[in-house]
Amino acid sequence: MHNYCRMPHVLTMNPVKQMVPRQRLPDAIIDGHAKGYIWDGSSLESQFAPFEYPMPGYSKIHMLYRYGTSTFGTIANSDRFVEMYRHESLDFVVNQAVWFEGDSQFADVILPACTSFERFDISELANSGGYIHHNTDQLNHRIVLFQHKCIEPLGESKSDYQIFLDILSRLGLGAMFSEGCSELDWCKRVFDSSDLVNQISWQEFIKKGYFIVPPEPEETRPPAYFRWFAEDRHKDVPEPMPLPSQFSGEFGKGLQTQSGKIEFVASSILRGDPDNPERPALNRYIPSWEGPRTSELVSRYPLQMITTHSRYSFHTYGDGKDSTINDIEDHRVLVDGHYYWVLRLNPDDARERGLQQHDIVRVFNDRGNVLCAVDISPLIAKGVVKSFESSAEYEIFDDPRFGRVDRGGCLNSLTPPRRQMKNVEGMGSNSCLVQIEAWVPLATEAA
Repeated sequence: MHNYCRMPHVLTMNPVKQMVPRQRLPDAIIDGHAKGYIWDGSSLESQFAPFEYPMPGYSKIHMLYRYGTSTFGTIANSDRFVEMYRHESLDFVVNQAVWFEGDSQFADVILPACTSFERFDISELANSGGYIHHNTDQLNHRIVLFQHKCIEPLGESKSDYQIFLDILSRLGLGAMFSEGCSELDWCKRVFDSSDLVNQISWQEFIKKGYFIVPPEPEETRPPAYFRWFAEDRHKDVPEPMPLPSQFSGEFGKGLQTQSGKIEFVASSILRGDPDNPERPALNRYIPSWEGPRTSELVSRYPLQMITTHSRYSFHTYGDGKDSTINDIEDHRVLVDGHYYWVLRLNPDDARERGLQQHDIVRVFNDRGNVLCAVDISPLIAKGVVKSFESSAEYEIFDDPRFGRVDRGGCLNSLTPPRRQMKNVEGMGSNSCLVQIEAWVPLATEAA
């Protein structure tokens, strides 16, 4: 529900222009400086504008307020963040989270947030949160949900809203933040500012808990996308992008490319980044920087590791936390009292290493060591190992033989920190070489 302009509220803005992408945050803290590119989905031109940290006139980072605990499972070469959190230049770390996992372990102060069962909220199912205009993924109908508060927050935990309100109240800004509203009041204000008021009463909505938005009448439905372009008409699809200033010719005519046409050679790259060998204006095959052709690395780490999104947990959501999905052996395997992350490999690769089904292995390269349980499958090609990113658990210990070892299954600690290509900030973690071997615990650990 994009109703920012429809709901009366106190207007605020963030005056701080200094920003650091998460991928460059360890560089900024440890090295004291960082360079890169801020993603901006509002225009093509902004993709080519570099940033530099620290910006002139701004202080360096001395305090980090981390909201959530997913860094280690979702950022490439995430072991870098251990050194960042421990760095002497970072004076203070606050972590606000529901679960004691990942980043929480490195905080000076932990602010315990309650779960979604312990607070009120209103939302639209599967809406991508402002990234894409009116986008609801994999649904036939838009569904608006009211999230009932089932129980009071347990222990000393509070809702995120209440935590922010308590902090801002101590800063003398509580009234500006809350506008005198509770969480339930804000849900009502969001409801009143939407078109729901024309479809269902507030009382009926909170009693039912959801509302299925009916389809548009035939005469007001959005037309088929790109038909306007195929028929050389003005754009008649209701969406905010591109902005009026971004049309290369007449407003509403043509695509959001700089030529206004379908481009096989990207004119924006020719103008903004023409000499970048890693991002050619005309697509072409570029060998992996860390793959079978990387001869020196392949001799030491002969297995190509591929880590996709998990089938059972969404990013780190749902994993760990004594979740019921731990009972799915396709997700984690219980071995000697611990639920290990699963790594799949070809039977020939397993045979060469003397491995049996569900043996614990050390997956390693120059960046780190991770323990996993193997799932031997002929569906995996020889020379390839397959697992998932976004392990919620990050459980490190020091081993005198190998250094830092993670037992949680955070394979992102093994992926490279490099960008997908020069002059962008996207993670280039799909190409990663590793070696695996049977894990032999130390005698003290086995005891």
